[in-house]
Amino acid sequence: LTFRDLLIFVTDAQHLFLEIHSFMDWVLIAQPRISSGIGANTVNSAWMGAFMHDSDICNKLHMAGVPIWYVCTMVYIPANMKVMKPI
Repeated sequence: LTFRDLLIFVTDAQHLFLEIHSFMDWVLIAQPRISSGIGANTVNSAWMGAFMHDSDICNKLHMAGVPIWYVCTMVYIPANMKVMKPI
């Protein structure tokens, strides 16, 4: 193995580990929060978050505690949605 081959192997292994770790967080933490229907949970600032155009998915991810950014014009923001800081 050359150094370059070893480097590619290590980066692929890191990528797969992070993907498995994020999937486990989704299955064990986020999905149960969404399906419980309790309402909004504390946002997990360790998670990367997501940019959304769909308000329904935005609400589901917020219920899971995922940091979200809802991208739309002010006209399309539902009246019952809490906007922390419009940009």
